[in-house]
Amino acid sequence: MSDLTWAANRRLDFIDWAIAVKSELQRSDIIDLFGVSMGQASADINEFISRYPDAITYDKSAKRYVPARANYRRRRKGAWVQAIDWACAAGRNAG
Repeated sequence: MSDLTWAANRRLDFIDWAIAVKSELQRSDIIDLFGVSMGQASADINEFISRYPDAITYDKSAKRYVPARANYRRRRKGAWVQAIDWACAAGRNAG
């Protein structure tokens, strides 16, 4: 069992999803979706990096996190990852 809360795990799932699907992540993505503070978004990204150190890197020129390698493979598995895929696809199709 994870030492993180349910909500913290969902934010890590989202980070993984954003890097895999959008190939980028900004702190504001986490803030806007989950309604957390900038400090919490930074802590979530740092937690993701500590768990998956080879997964993402910060692109200073673009001011966002990007995959560390061209062929990013998701690090997190499970039903919540599929739920994020579904929710984000539904949002894109709603407009």
